[in-house]
Amino acid sequence: MWREIPILQKPLIIQRQPAMPWDQNPEQSTGNYSEDEQNGKQKWREGGGEAGRKREREKEEKNEKELQDEQENKRKRENEKQYPEKRLVSKSLMDTLWAKFKLNRCPTIQESLSLSFEFDMTHKQISQWFCKTRKKYNKEMSKRKHKEKHMRWRSLCCQGWSRTPALK
Repeated sequence: MWREIPILQKPLIIQRQPAMPWDQNPEQSTGNYSEDEQNGKQKWREGGGEAGRKREREKEEKNEKELQDEQENKRKRENEKQYPEKRLVSKSLMDTLWAKFKLNRCPTIQESLSLSFEFDMTHKQISQWFCKTRKKYNKEMSKRKHKEKHMRWRSLCCQGWSRTPALK
């Protein structure tokens, strides 16, 4: 049933050669370009030519402008004082505030309002003064407490008594 058909013609074998060697990058190939075209392509890659110079100038101008803006902002920040100058406070005010602090470290709203009215200050300023003074006071007290503890320990050690058992 099956019959073999004789092949009359031999198939044509066409070997195709690659356009360029396998290890060569197509962008690096010289192809069929003249030297002028190759130089132009090289300039384009490097960003050269008229357009490249224009872009470079624009970048430089942009960078210079950014630097100038940054320096101007820095000068503005330096000129503006972030914190107001410290006020010189009268001795009577300080004496009164310290006397009130010694009596009561946390004054009531009525007391702070009367103080603010008396010394022509705001309630907030009086409250902040008491808050800052409490912080300083507590910090000083903790330092003293630590120092006293340390001194007691040293006095015990210097008397010959220690917490560690003596080695015999």
